[in-house]
Amino acid sequence: MSSHKVKTYLNILSQTDEYQELFSRVNQLNKMQQTFSALVPSYLGKSCRLGNISNNKLIIFAENGTVASKLKLISPSLLLQLQKIGWDIKAIRISVQISNHTQYPHHPTNNERLNKKKKLTPKSIASLQQLADKVSDTELESAIQALLEKHK
Repeated sequence: MSSHKVKTYLNILSQTDEYQELFSRVNQLNKMQQTFSALVPSYLGKSCRLGNISNNKLIIFAENGTVASKLKLISPSLLLQLQKIGWDIKAIRISVQISNHTQYPHHPTNNERLNKKKKLTPKSIASLQQLADKVSDTELESAIQALLEKHK
């Protein structure tokens, strides 16, 4: 189904009584996510999503612990900014929710990281060769030579 047909279908569906509330909530969440993304640094905005607001507490889902830590650091100022623009929240809770790589394509999967062959720079190779020359006739020299052979 083409995107035009999908949009038309969703437009018609959003006009029906049964789905108006749902589509209204989806639109509200989209607007909130855009506002939130504009307030946080772009690298954080790409790596987290808003959850629900309940009991005046906003839940933010971070895709990993690093993003969650950075969000926790800025959460006091973020809370004040959101309150200034009229959000009725008193607290922010940050939760880690690991995503799949199709949702966040800029993150390599574990298999991609493991299969990526590391390459030595020419300077590193020269340094290793000098070290191998200094420690000749040892197990260390054999290990260095084997490493250098892999990177030729």
